Amino acid sequence: MNKKTIAGVFAALFLLLSLLPAAGMLLSRQSVAAANETLSQPPKLLNPAGKVNLSVLKDTTDYIADHFFLRNELVNAWAALNAAVFKTSSEEQVLLGSDGWLFYASTLDDYMGRGMSDTELKRAASNLALIQESVESRGAKFIFTIAPNKNSLYPAQMPAFVPSAHETANAERILPYFASAGIHYRDLFSVFRERGEVLYYKTDSHWTDLGAALAADSIMDAFGKHVAYYGKEFSLSSEHRGDLYEMLFPTGKGTETAHSYADFSYSAAGNPNGGNAMRIETANEGAEGTLLCWRDSFGISLYPYLADSFGRALFLRSSSYDLTEIEALQADHVLIELVERNLDWLIRNVPVMAAPQRKVELTNAVFSDQIVHADAKTDSKHDLVYVSGELVFPYDGGAVYLCAGEASYEAFVTESNGKWFFHAYLAPEQSEGLDYLCVETDSALMCYSLQMK
Repeated sequence: MNKKTIAGVFAALFLLLSLLPAAGMLLSRQSVAAANETLSQPPKLLNPAGKVNLSVLKDTTDYIADHFFLRNELVNAWAALNAAVFKTSSEEQVLLGSDGWLFYASTLDDYMGRGMSDTELKRAASNLALIQESVESRGAKFIFTIAPNKNSLYPAQMPAFVPSAHETANAERILPYFASAGIHYRDLFSVFRERGEVLYYKTDSHWTDLGAALAADSIMDAFGKHVAYYGKEFSLSSEHRGDLYEMLFPTGKGTETAHSYADFSYSAAGNPNGGNAMRIETANEGAEGTLLCWRDSFGISLYPYLADSFGRALFLRSSSYDLTEIEALQADHVLIELVERNLDWLIRNVPVMAAPQRKVELTNAVFSDQIVHADAKTDSKHDLVYVSGELVFPYDGGAVYLCAGEASYEAFVTESNGKWFFHAYLAPEQSEGLDYLCVETDSALMCYSLQMK
């Protein structure tokens, strides 16, 4: 075989291999998303408004990149090569630990002590205190708890080159602010550390069913309802496929041993979708009390134990809290569960709740010439007026009030891209005549003229 023939064969093979991923899309099923991955949708020539989609070429490129033939198999092979040879992860969201442990990369800031500022932590606790006050004003018990990041509990399995400074992480530094604000906080970090056994999956970012049972026992104890799911008999299986493993090895077959408890008495309305449903309603005739719980993905394995412990329960997978759900459910217990890595959501999202009325003494206040502007929008769903605006001055986390004559209302405060914003849901008559925005500082009560847009 001469050189030209050999070159032609190699060129043909190269062309075939280059075309195979795209051509295979016509002959095989589409690639499926791995773990919490979101794949691009098919490109469309027209946008929802019926006009030409100017991004159709980019959309096509993104779609092919996410769906080409054997994509997941090639991703899996590349990940296996990197893990075996270079001891590194090919998936930026997954960190390789020791002895087969995998960690969520988004928890690194907490693990290394790079987190929220003191002002942000103070404000997060103050926001939570407003939520707690609103819950308790309705006669319900309130508990807030943090689901620990896996590497906060099991640092020994983290890579040695990553320095640990959890003592300066958000979940540790916010505790004095919780205490100062009177937050009813259930500390799951201590509960898990005292147990002294591994209660998180090696290849998953979450606690095991046994860990969820321990967390549920502790939360129920905080509510004054004593249960003991952790001490019950659990069955074992080897079928759990971790979310981090799926992200790194989308076609991998690896599983790990899982504990499972199934002796529950509650029933669920509709389809809980394995605990992934955004709204899960449950009932148990053999239990008492009504629970309203806001939770995240840690609630997937947590909610069955809580559902089994209450006569009625509603579990909402949401990062913003609509406290009007309390009246709708007639809840007498309210729980907010939030994973450690998302603790800053307490200053990112605005709950739906009537701003509490305060008595603000303006006699010794310091009045500034600076003007603060605010928007007012009618929230017809809740029959409230939503007032919001930016705090256009240095802010240190103090209480913020909207004042109308002798009436004052404390606002919720959030932060975004280094800017601070105030938010208040008011009755229509309360939103009329707002003339000042006042802020508590260490030295004085500062007041600014408030102009509604």
